[in-house]
Order: sequence, then C-alpha cells, then structure tokens
Amino acid sequence: MALLGNQFGYWDRVAREKVFTHPLNEKVLTQLIDRKARLLDYGCGYGRTCDDLVRLGYADVTGVDTSAKMIQRGNRLFPHLNLKTLDLPDDGMLPFESEAFDGVLLFAVLTCIPEDGDQRCLIDEIRRILRPAGLLYVSDYWLQTDDRNVRRYRQFTERFGRYGIFELPEGTVVRHHRREHVTTLLRRFEILDLVDMEVVTMNGNCSNGFQYFGRKAS
Repeated sequence: MALLGNQFGYWDRVAREKVFTHPLNEKVLTQLIDRKARLLDYGCGYGRTCDDLVRLGYADVTGVDTSAKMIQRGNRLFPHLNLKTLDLPDDGMLPFESEAFDGVLLFAVLTCIPEDGDQRCLIDEIRRILRPAGLLYVSDYWLQTDDRNVRRYRQFTERFGRYGIFELPEGTVVRHHRREHVTTLLRRFEILDLVDMEVVTMNGNCSNGFQYFGRKAS
C-alpha cells in the first residue's frame, strides 16, 4: 500500500497520547444489526469503540489495528476486550475467512489511507469477509471548507496529486473526502443511511464528518 509504509511507525509513536472521538450511533446500529452479531472493528486504535459496543450488549466483538502500541494501550485500558495486532501483508489481504463477520466498522480509517487504490483494496476485503447482507459502518471526514484546511489542501495538491490529501505537522499523511468519492467507493453496498455530523479530530479540531451504514449487496 503505497503511502501507508511510513504511517505505521507514526501510530506507534502517538499511541499513548491520541484520543479518538467519533461517536457510536447506538440507535441506528441496534436497529440494523442484532446484538448476537459477530463484529469487527478494523483500525480499532486503543479499543474505545469496541468497548462501547460491548457495553451496548454486543458479545462477539473483535478489534484489530496495525499499531502494536495502540493494541497494548487498549489491553491496559480494556482488558476484557478481544484486541489484536494486525500484520497486514503486502497484498492487503485480511487474515480472516470469507463471510466471517456480520458487521464491520471503519471509524476514522479511510482518512488514514490516502490513495484511491488502497482504499478500494480495503473495501474489497471488507466485502469478502462480510456475510451476505452484512453491515458496513463507516465514520470519517468530508472535505472541509474553512481557511486552514483549504490552505493545506492546496499546499499538498501537487505533492500528492489530489486535493484533500495533506501531511500533518507531526508527519503522517491523511485524507478528507468528497461526497462523490465516498459514494463511488462504496457503490457495491446498499446504502441504508448517510448522516452528516460534526466531530472533533484527534488533534482537537472541529470538523465536518459523516457516518455511513450500508449492506453488502450481491
């Protein structure tokens, strides 16, 4: 995965300090998927959302993340959770059987995968490991319109070849998304709900985000 090679070390470096805030929409989630469902939180960080799911009554929850330090933090904070370090191979294949899960969550994951091809690879793998009519729940960031973000989109457009990809001062590359890109990326899912929201980033800034619910289509 082209731009991901330099990202893994970053998440280990900041594992102790970053706080993730994307909210779990309990009302919509519990209407769409049974509490007996087998759920995967891909890119779980230190397990905050996994803990929310377990407290909500979901008994079969697995969290995976490529940052071993994030998983170590999660194991200290939430020893009751099933959190695992994910060793992602070069081909992007996830270490799970096909149709292994009833639902997959991607919370602030796409923003950490700057390139189109890498995002498509992940979504294809998510489709593979989801059971028929399985639920995909995405929480992420739209393109912002404030001056600060517009300046950095423009600053990095030539370097990364796309408006909306930029490098944070601490050295990691992230992406904010056009609505049409998200729609195209998830076109093989049946959209159930798409909600705009305001969310605080890991660096404490208010941003426009979205939450998407979709079912695996045949």
